[in-house]
Amino acid sequence: MGNNSIIVGECGEKSHNYTYMSAEKINISFTGEYYNTLDSKNRLSIPAKFRKALSPINNRTFVLTRGFDNCLLLYPVSEWSKVEEQLSFLSSMKGRHRNFIRSIVRHASYAQYDSQGRILIPENLGEFANIDKDVTVIGVIKKIELWSPSVLEDLDKKSQSLDKFEDLADEISF
Repeated sequence: MGNNSIIVGECGEKSHNYTYMSAEKINISFTGEYYNTLDSKNRLSIPAKFRKALSPINNRTFVLTRGFDNCLLLYPVSEWSKVEEQLSFLSSMKGRHRNFIRSIVRHASYAQYDSQGRILIPENLGEFANIDKDVTVIGVIKKIELWSPSVLEDLDKKSQSLDKFEDLADEISF
């Protein structure tokens, strides 16, 4: 068993059976909520848990862009490639498609975290998300959301309670 192996256990009544799986075969996701602050140079420290979950193929690099809900999105480069591939299926002949693609990619920038796990938040993106100092960092499975705590709190107040999502939970067998 090498450094890239994870033990997956199966409990039985009298014994434990273990399977060794390569870490590359395990889909590690971004989950949880963290609170952080920008430093004086507008850098944000990415939570260690998220840095560890980032596959080595991404070379410590994310793509940072605007989200739909006045937040910022951090995509691992490998996930951003999938976004770009999906966008490439839209027609460049249709104005609505061009505008959508432009709205997504024009603000995207690559951000490689430094030896202390920090990325630079460009001023224009920070302004878009109303992030000036405090940041709420939320793992959303395959990407990370960066929020101004006050904007997120306002959204939470307006959003529906979990019981309003029963139909969606049923769709995915939650």
